[in-house]
Amino acid sequence: MSLAVQARALYGFSRGNQALLSIAQPLVGALLATDHPAPGRLTAAVLATAAAFFAVFAANDLFDARLDRRSAAMAHTRAAPDIDSAGGRHPLAEGRLRFTAGLAWVLVLGAFALAVAAALSWVCAVLFVCAALLEAVYCKLATVTAYKFLVSGVMVAIGACAGWFAFSGTVDPLRLGLLAVWMAAWEIGGRNIPNDLADVEEDTPLGIKTVPIVYGPRAAARLAAALLVLSAAAACALAVAAWPSYGAVGLTLTALTALPTLVLPAARLLRRPDGPTALAVFNRASFHPVGVVAAFVAGAWVTG
Repeated sequence: MSLAVQARALYGFSRGNQALLSIAQPLVGALLATDHPAPGRLTAAVLATAAAFFAVFAANDLFDARLDRRSAAMAHTRAAPDIDSAGGRHPLAEGRLRFTAGLAWVLVLGAFALAVAAALSWVCAVLFVCAALLEAVYCKLATVTAYKFLVSGVMVAIGACAGWFAFSGTVDPLRLGLLAVWMAAWEIGGRNIPNDLADVEEDTPLGIKTVPIVYGPRAAARLAAALLVLSAAAACALAVAAWPSYGAVGLTLTALTALPTLVLPAARLLRRPDGPTALAVFNRASFHPVGVVAAFVAGAWVTG
């Protein structure tokens, strides 16, 4: 197998596009802690975050390899493209990546992320370990309960809060609380449930329990839409809480970012709770944290 093919398989294994976009989540936490992060510390945090997300997304496929192989054997295809498809979905299950190579990839990236996180703050290291354990729990609950989405929400919220503790040793209940609510609502309403709604045909024969399978697509769409609106409100509340650093520009741009990435997709999903619409919601929502980072950076630049 050529190096290029192997690299493509590893990128797909880690859902590279989603992993790179996810770096924005703890960056928002960092920008809430300080509007002028030290460049060296910021670089270390970005590298640790990138390694952590590449490892955790890959670990998901590692844990779910058995279910993914059964799904691959059924030759299901998604109704529409999504940003996670770069490099191909589930390369381990499809035989394009050896299990030992996948395991080594996860362990090396995870060890690097943990080491850098520990150097930044012991709290960051603890939060990373907690997030990794929650990922394992989430995968184990695949065929057990549809409420595993709660685990996913907590896991993503923990990851975002790690960004705060990389730059601050204090606890701000308001900002950290809003950050956790924003991220949990965004993860469940923008990624988890829409992704499950797009995979109903694939997941049903495998015995996987998700909200759209157990409660139906309309109930899933209503829950996702409510959480998307909650996420938009929490993002704006965060901008208000950080007003001294990011001002009116930060708040305005945060609200403008939430409209096309969260609010309008929520309305479309309510009108059409089907697979293609759900994937469109997933794709748009995935860019929301990046937009918030850009809003905060622009606000900091203007307020000076």
